[in-house]
Amino acid sequence: MRLALLAIPFFLAAACGGGDDDGGGTALAGIYELASWTHNPDSCDSEGPADFEESNYTHFFVKYESFFGEAFLTAVFCSEVDVCRADAADDDTIHIGNFAFDDGDDVAGWTGRSFVLSIGDTSCSGSVYQARLTGDPGASVRIDEETRTVSDVPLDDMGECQDQVAYDQAAGLPCEELSVVMGTFVEAI
Repeated sequence: MRLALLAIPFFLAAACGGGDDDGGGTALAGIYELASWTHNPDSCDSEGPADFEESNYTHFFVKYESFFGEAFLTAVFCSEVDVCRADAADDDTIHIGNFAFDDGDDVAGWTGRSFVLSIGDTSCSGSVYQARLTGDPGASVRIDEETRTVSDVPLDDMGECQDQVAYDQAAGLPCEELSVVMGTFVEAI
C-alpha cells in the first residue's frame, strides 16, 4: 500500500524559493501568540481538549505568499516569537506552514483543503481536511480544520488518487474531527 499526500499542489515546488508582497492579499498577515490549539477527535459539535501541538509552539505567523502566479496564505508555527519574526521577514523563502489557504478573503474567510490517502489496488481511502481562517485584523485569528474520511476514491490512469473525487466525496460527508487554533495579534510582519 502506498500513501498519497497533497497539501496544495504548488507547494511541491516550494524549495525553489519565492517571496511575498508584504501581506498584499490580506489584512490578517502578522505574528500571533498562540492562545489555544484544541482537537476533538470524536465530533465537530464543539472544541475538544488541548491538542499536543499546543505544547510545542508559542507563536505563529500568517503570511501571504505567491509562487509562479499561485497566491495563498500560510500559517507557520514557531517555538518562540523571535523565530517567527525571522522566518516571517525572510522573503526569499516560500513558507510551508501547518495550514494553507488558497481561496477566500478577509470578510468571508480563507479556506484551504488537503488530504492524506492510502492507495490500494483499485482505489484510495483516507482523510480529507478543510481548513478555514477568519479573524479581526490587528486583533486575533481563528483556524477551524474539519476532517472527513473518504473511501473507494478511484485511481487515475497513472495509478494515483483522483483528488477532485476525494474532495467531492468529502463535501457530502459529515465532519468527524475538529481542530481549532486561536491566536492573538502581536505585531505586523
